[in-house]
Amino acid sequence: MKHHPPPPIRYVAHCRARGFTLLEVLIAMVVIAFGLLGIAGMQALSISNTSVAGFRSIAALQASSIAAAMSANEAYWQPLIGSSSTTTVSNTVITSTDPSLNGSTAVCLSILCSPSAMAGYDLWTWGQTLWSVLPNGTGEVDCVAGPPVTCKILVSWVEKSLVQNQAASASVAAGNPSHFEMMVQP
Repeated sequence: MKHHPPPPIRYVAHCRARGFTLLEVLIAMVVIAFGLLGIAGMQALSISNTSVAGFRSIAALQASSIAAAMSANEAYWQPLIGSSSTTTVSNTVITSTDPSLNGSTAVCLSILCSPSAMAGYDLWTWGQTLWSVLPNGTGEVDCVAGPPVTCKILVSWVEKSLVQNQAASASVAAGNPSHFEMMVQP
């Protein structure tokens, strides 16, 4: 006579194991979902940081370009030994403590320009470039008299960056004012 275990016991054990496996799968899916959300947040933050670094590089190049233009036009920038000047450039608007630069839009490409007209043209084109390559890009050149003349070039812009909010553990987009500063002796 053969002895067989009763079928209902096997059936009950099989059902319990199946339900326990489903619970494990659901827990694993929740853990994986949180992990993927964390990875997505880190990805968004790294893309934002890459954008910030790109804008800083552009600002550094733009500050170098106006510094080179200032060095090329020593006839205007070097005689500042007796005075100081501050010039702000926003898009195509030039505001300066030097009245010869205010409202300057002289085109100095094919004609001979005076040193002040050339400085105005350089600042005017620099302002247009800043406005087009940086969000709300503006520039300022602040020169202090004395031998040697020392000028601070300040490039400013407003960037949207993803900032990790520590208190709420959330990421938010913010418009942060950013600056790049360079000191030169034209």
